[in-house]
Amino acid sequence: MPIYEFRCDRCGERFDALVDVGTEAIECRICGSAGASRVLSAPAAPFGLVGSPGSVRRQEARNAKLRESTKADFKARRKRARDGG
Repeated sequence: MPIYEFRCDRCGERFDALVDVGTEAIECRICGSAGASRVLSAPAAPFGLVGSPGSVRRQEARNAKLRESTKADFKARRKRARDGG
């Protein structure tokens, strides 16, 4: 089910609603009028990471360090489990 944006012809209120595909009009949530018609919504802004190149490199280094420590911890636990202890 898509989320469509509607505007009430009676009170002018704009709202979003989760409705069946192709729904052109629904009842207004504010005034109860049956004249809320579907309108075109503005597209969402593209997703992007915020940060300087230096902060990105630092985060990548922290991620690599975390991966290595997690991997080493996993191997140590697996060895202890295999050795029975």
